[in-house]
Amino acid sequence: MKAFFKSLFGASAKEISGLSLLLTILILSWAIPKLYNKFVPVNTDYQIKDKEVLDSIILLIDQEKAIQEPTKDHKQFSFDPNLASFNDLVSLGFHKPIAGRIIKYREKGGRFRIKNDLYKIYDIDSILVDELIDFISLPVVKAAIKIAQPPEKSPFDEKQVISKMKVVDLPLFDINHADTSVLQTINGIGTVLSKRIVEFRMKLGGYVNIEQLYYIYNLDSAVVEKLISQSFVMTNFEPIPLFINKLNTDSLAHHPYISWQQAKLIIAYRNQHGDFLSAEELLKVYSLEEKDVQKLLPYISWKSTN
Repeated sequence: MKAFFKSLFGASAKEISGLSLLLTILILSWAIPKLYNKFVPVNTDYQIKDKEVLDSIILLIDQEKAIQEPTKDHKQFSFDPNLASFNDLVSLGFHKPIAGRIIKYREKGGRFRIKNDLYKIYDIDSILVDELIDFISLPVVKAAIKIAQPPEKSPFDEKQVISKMKVVDLPLFDINHADTSVLQTINGIGTVLSKRIVEFRMKLGGYVNIEQLYYIYNLDSAVVEKLISQSFVMTNFEPIPLFINKLNTDSLAHHPYISWQQAKLIIAYRNQHGDFLSAEELLKVYSLEEKDVQKLLPYISWKSTN
């Protein structure tokens, strides 16, 4: 072969050796991958696992979209949430899962006494409620109860009247430091509800707004009003931070304002794009709307994982 190249191209022996080596390398580079793929089975476990993860995220997105998809051409008409049927609620624009949640709340003995009671339904669309507020056939505030005045004193019943008029004024308390025994001093709050108030506070990281008490499951608005009248949130209170760039899926989903699906999508976005640095970046996560981010902002810490 060397004689052939030498006679054909007039190349020297050294040049022909270099050319032969180059051709040998090119042939091996082409042949080795084909031989390897033919005789050595390819491990596709990682590919399958990655595909399963991507498929699960796509499924979550589709499920979330189906739940969050607003009812088209919804109507506005007067309704009483204590009486409205499932179809009436859907016609008004409520998502089907939320309409079902309202019906279940009533079946368990829950009752809406004022317009704002509708906001306490978990995950309800507050913007839609704002739009329908004038159509809700309920009072804005609970009607005041007129308290009968005690009869005028007389020599015969003075002691009885004094005993009936004795009222103990309880001191105001910090809702973020009150234990269950303090909470149970409020009429209507027993062992179960007091524990629920404390547990909700722990999951939140503390109450930053006294109005958050309205969103505690099965806590009647009349009881909430009593609780608000006796409690307060310190103006300089700092809640336990929610480390959005450090926590895993389960820890994020533990917060009342983040669903499990949202937590998983937050992690997926963070893994792909890096740490969140602002609310604007968090809004890029699918299924997180502005109202969700606004509720979370007082708790979020943007501290980097580094």
